[in-house]
Amino acid sequence: MPEHRGKIGPTTLPSLLQTTSASHHSGTLSVSQGKRVKRVFIEEGRIVFAGSNDPDERLGALYLREGMISLQALQDALAVSLAEKKRLGTVLVQNKAIRPQDLVWGVTEQVKGIVLELFQWSSGEYLFEPGPLASPEVITLKMFTPDLLLTGVKSIQSWSRIEAAVGGLGTLYSTTPELQELAGALNLSLDEWTLLSRCESEVPLGRLCEESAMADFEVCRLIWAFAVVGLLRRHQAAKAAAAAR
Repeated sequence: MPEHRGKIGPTTLPSLLQTTSASHHSGTLSVSQGKRVKRVFIEEGRIVFAGSNDPDERLGALYLREGMISLQALQDALAVSLAEKKRLGTVLVQNKAIRPQDLVWGVTEQVKGIVLELFQWSSGEYLFEPGPLASPEVITLKMFTPDLLLTGVKSIQSWSRIEAAVGGLGTLYSTTPELQELAGALNLSLDEWTLLSRCESEVPLGRLCEESAMADFEVCRLIWAFAVVGLLRRHQAAKAAAAAR
């Protein structure tokens, strides 16, 4: 995937993350909204790290919110981190404020939080720069990217964004060959599995809403989430329109 940049719209970020994941490319996705800047590091299609300049998304703030460290411990660690140019997490472990396993947990939760919050953005700018992750600040984590994408889309509450992503009632959806590989690793509910099973052949969105026990809003949001993860394929509008007549 070559370097590219653009404006963020209602469905841009989920689509960008899905494209980089499916194409197995490596690179850095930088996203900005005013003064807020986030970077998502992708290695062979897997989200492995993320960074943010939002002070509320810093590692120390996470531990403080979770009640794992005191304010005094945080301030002491910040002072050493700045003076000795060490990572805050490393200093917290050295000071015995947290355990080594707490550091792994904390960094993983921090990255997840940064990425998931991005799904709420429907405006701003983005830049994808392909290439290996050479930055010394990158700690590659083992996270299941499809699970992150699924959780991210399922957190979106904006109907206008969901509507723009799924299309009209006549839009056709069907499962992809990747279903068996991906779905088995995802923690799907019975209702979600049932919805997927109805898409074994091409089926219009309207019928999926009619036949599901879930609310139409939830059905449409799940359809978008399943498409982003790669479980469902949306077919061309012309074909869907013909089926709806």
